[in-house]
Amino acid sequence: MLIRRAASLTTTAVNLHIRRFSTASLLQEADNPLQFTYLDGLPRPDPKHDETIHAIPRAVSGKSIATKERKVGRVPSIVFEAKDGQHGGNKRLISVQRSRIKKLVDHLGQSFFLSRTFDLEVRPEFGSISGLAPEGTDAVLNVTFIRAPSDVWLKVDVPLVYRGDDVSPGLKKGSSLNIIKRTVKCSLPSGYHPTLH
Repeated sequence: MLIRRAASLTTTAVNLHIRRFSTASLLQEADNPLQFTYLDGLPRPDPKHDETIHAIPRAVSGKSIATKERKVGRVPSIVFEAKDGQHGGNKRLISVQRSRIKKLVDHLGQSFFLSRTFDLEVRPEFGSISGLAPEGTDAVLNVTFIRAPSDVWLKVDVPLVYRGDDVSPGLKKGSSLNIIKRTVKCSLPSGYHPTLH
């Protein structure tokens, strides 16, 4: 009798105490896929800014190989699979052009560069590299890419953009906007990366 009673108590407890923000409700609602849309009136990613990053494969990794790659104007990079990538599974060593990565980081900004999806094309070799820029303090030392199919969710630092500072009466009078946080961590599907306003 004691065993039967305990089993019925756990069954009713599981059925009654499912909260919508618990992991049990996540398992229960897995049949309904979420449909994400962009809000009206807010900016959307512009297709003209879609970029393809060209890369070449490399055979070995290490400190001396990475130094040689940087001397010829390349950034040593690696591509992980989104599934089980944190354990180093299914990685591919590549090199990308430093000038291309620097141009993208300068154009988009570091936080927008880190929260964006790029197409990656691996070629047998680059064209001729000429006019290498001297090394500076903000040089990109390495890049890590994650191969993410559309059904995978990624943890992304989404950059915050503050709007309305040009019409604020307090800011017009000379006060300043105290920005405490520049990014927010979000878990999003791989093809959807918004900018929070």
